Amino acid sequence: MPPEPAADAKRNHDSVIGSYLIGRHAHTRGDYAVASQHLWRALERDPGNPALLRRTVSLLVADGRIEDAVALAERLVDIDDSARLASFVLGLRDARDGDYERGLQRIEGIAREGVYSLLLPLTEAWLHVGSGSGTAAHAALAPLAERDAYRPFFLHHAGLMHDIAGRAADAEALLRESVAIGSGSHRSIRALGSVLMRAGRSVEARAIYEEFRAQNPEDVRIERTLAAVEAGQTPPPLVSDARDGLAETLLGASAALPQRDGGEASLIYARLALFLRDDMDAARFLIGEILEDAERLEAAVEAYRSIPDESDFAWAARLRAAAALSDIDRVDEALTALEVMVDERPRRIDAASALGDVFRRDEQYAEAAAAYDTAVERIETVEYRHWRLFYVRGIAFERLGEWPKAEADFKRALELEPDQPLVLNYLGYSWVEQLHNLDEAKSMIEKAVELRPDDGYIVDSLGWVAYRLGDFKEAVHQLERAVELVAGDPIINDHLGDAYWQVGRVNEARFQWRRVLTLDPEDDLAAQVRRKIAGGLSAGAEADEAE
Repeated sequence: MPPEPAADAKRNHDSVIGSYLIGRHAHTRGDYAVASQHLWRALERDPGNPALLRRTVSLLVADGRIEDAVALAERLVDIDDSARLASFVLGLRDARDGDYERGLQRIEGIAREGVYSLLLPLTEAWLHVGSGSGTAAHAALAPLAERDAYRPFFLHHAGLMHDIAGRAADAEALLRESVAIGSGSHRSIRALGSVLMRAGRSVEARAIYEEFRAQNPEDVRIERTLAAVEAGQTPPPLVSDARDGLAETLLGASAALPQRDGGEASLIYARLALFLRDDMDAARFLIGEILEDAERLEAAVEAYRSIPDESDFAWAARLRAAAALSDIDRVDEALTALEVMVDERPRRIDAASALGDVFRRDEQYAEAAAAYDTAVERIETVEYRHWRLFYVRGIAFERLGEWPKAEADFKRALELEPDQPLVLNYLGYSWVEQLHNLDEAKSMIEKAVELRPDDGYIVDSLGWVAYRLGDFKEAVHQLERAVELVAGDPIINDHLGDAYWQVGRVNEARFQWRRVLTLDPEDDLAAQVRRKIAGGLSAGAEADEAE
């Protein structure tokens, strides 16, 4: 017998709810591919649900499936013409296809709230450029000039529009101001340099590019442009038409958005930028960064690897991809990639430093120290920004038991960056462990805590130096706070157990030591803790000294 209609309805309802819940769970984990897949299945059972349509459109865009999103957006606006993202996506689709007038109609009813208070004036302006109305374009853009937060966007895009229209002097003036108030934005600098080069003012353009390189010595994006200038080539305009301008708009909005929602909104606009301009490597790189920040490292590697070798972003993308590979335990791939990069550019230090980082995190300390040595040897002039390189090399030396070298590197790092809390803490804690320079170590760690009061590891160091100095009451106070700040660290819990024992809180001490054994401690720590549980702190300490 066929099922009763009521049974069919219940089965259909359960299927919708099941797919929806799976999709929502995947969404909370940032897995937009799985989330959109299951919400799509839910839509097959409930195709007219506007809330489900809105969520699925967002997820499809975040996953880069823009064409699929467009199909659902068409359905959604027929049901709910107030759906902002759906209308916006359809307007961009129209612009990509060259129908700028239709695009203007699509976005006309979108409320100018939140990010749309920035996006819509810029989008409207570029759509007017596409439809051939420069006057309307500048009128649409003008309100952004009146708000301090939006003025850099106004200057940048107004300059680009004047450049497209052939008004080089106006473009130059606006882009110069954009560079000045935007702290040397790479995009505005590229645009300004291109304007100057096309006007035959290569010396001025080269000076602007070189100033950017001097201010951002680790940023390689300008190198290919400088090489082209040296070869007598003229860099192309940053934006060539209205569609490029729209992509530039979306890229800027994506980069400017806060990451409160795990980067989903930023990811959506970066994906849309790439939808309009599939050669926009800046968008590909930004997508990789957003995915990396959201700990979707496999997807981030894929985004970085989609950037071609000839791109301005290629070198940085390869470095970021290697770091992400290391974080997902694909260490051999990361090492191979970085070793190639170290040899490829023998004057750069970043690949050698990154190689050392991967070796160090994999506890290959000798190899890490050798990679850091290579990086240090390549430094032409030591500057404050190199403090980190000496700090991490010091860590490698300390783990190898080469304390004089480690101490020298930590001190050099502090010469370059005297108030760096990580270095103050590491050197101070190391002295505490050696029962050496205890008063100076305490002062250094107190300074580190002042700079980073909510860092549980640094607070632990302060508690431990108090312990070593015999101030057990203060040690308990600081170590209890450290445990609150960092839950589940075996060393901090062990320290707190020792402090409890010294003030006579024996049962609490053993509780903390037993807790250590549940936190996957290293073998030597586990052995010490078992002795302390069995015989108390003095028994554990005597056994350690005998060993």
